[in-house]
Amino acid sequence: FELILNLAEAGDFDRATQFFHNRFFPREEGGTNVRQVWIEVQLLRVLSLASGGHCTDALTVARHLDSEVQGLEFTRDGLDPILQSARTSYSLGTAFASCGQTAEAKAKFELASTASNLDQIKWTWLAAKKLPGFNEAQWQARLQASLEEAEKRSNTSSYPGWWEYTAASLAKALGQ
Repeated sequence: FELILNLAEAGDFDRATQFFHNRFFPREEGGTNVRQVWIEVQLLRVLSLASGGHCTDALTVARHLDSEVQGLEFTRDGLDPILQSARTSYSLGTAFASCGQTAEAKAKFELASTASNLDQIKWTWLAAKKLPGFNEAQWQARLQASLEEAEKRSNTSSYPGWWEYTAASLAKALGQ
């Protein structure tokens, strides 16, 4: 997974995608889900294409993230929780906005802005900022409360690194 993500972050999407083929990805309790990595690679591709002005390709990939890919059994099902996350919705909204698809961008930002999971609150806030009626003061209070909760969870959870990352991203959003 690390190699795949490194390749995608470097913009080598075709090579990253090749590593999904002809491989078995075992499930491990508490481990990384291959579907998460697959969607991350596709999101990076969409955002790269959109920011590079290749909107036709970006929109095609974005609109087919939930499609089954022949030869990749894991794309048959189980993608919805990842696709419905605030982070994914915000990223897609950003790509749609970059490509002038304002209605689709707004729909994705609205979806992202309704998330309530603590580990998604940063993306919920970013999406809310893109919508009319954004209330900065209200969000500052919500972000601060979320930061405090994430810090508590970093001391009590079996995933302290995840909560430390979440707390740090919230602290950054608050300018701390």
